[in-house]
Amino acid sequence: MTKKIVLAISGSLRKPSFTEKMLDLCIEGMGEDIEVKKFYPHKMKIEPCNSCWSCWGKKNPGVCARKDDFQEILDVYKQADYFLLAAPLYIFSFPATVKNVIDRFFILLEPAQVKSSRGYSEHPKRFGSHPKTVLISSCGFPEVENFYLLRQYFRKISDEMGWTWSGEIVISASGVANAPKLFDRKYELIKKAGAELVEGRISKETTDEIAKPVMSSEDYRKMATASFSGGMIDKIKTVSIAMKAIMEANKNS
Repeated sequence: MTKKIVLAISGSLRKPSFTEKMLDLCIEGMGEDIEVKKFYPHKMKIEPCNSCWSCWGKKNPGVCARKDDFQEILDVYKQADYFLLAAPLYIFSFPATVKNVIDRFFILLEPAQVKSSRGYSEHPKRFGSHPKTVLISSCGFPEVENFYLLRQYFRKISDEMGWTWSGEIVISASGVANAPKLFDRKYELIKKAGAELVEGRISKETTDEIAKPVMSSEDYRKMATASFSGGMIDKIKTVSIAMKAIMEANKNS
């Protein structure tokens, strides 16, 4: 049996990366019958699209004038069954290195304009690839509403690039990941999301469960503020808030 190919973009510039942990848990949940090709845009030489339209020309249609590492991603994309794009929320959107990659997918589009099945104008797509696509993201603010623009943006990109949107995995208040046990249930749910993806798409119920807060926004704001102060009293405050959340979680489980 031929293994399904997973194109995975790990877009966090941090190491260790909580967002990459989310990505790896999803991949783990997808099981053994996959071959994963993971890329780190911030470690690659990927220049921005300069809108030269060379790939739309008659001389070299579908060939980018930029000769850099994006070609490695494009080669995998042409074979990919799944496209997992993992990136933390940077000023309510993608990090610049990830946005570079997205812009370079301009090469998927042909110059003609046609009416889409949604009733809007669109470009025909090249290469015949329509991978199942998932957004994976985390943010430092506690409210899940902070993902609103990113979610809408990614859905629009998926529609316009001909990707098969298949769900999303988002976690706010990612600073809680440093506290033991609080995110254990989320980690199991992310693996469940990966299993659901292989069966079709990630369910809204699983997405919503993953996104549920583990403490109040007020407690999280206090904890996040204290953790950046660095003093002994603030460290004690951070631990006490985390312990309170852990006890409440145990009480409700």
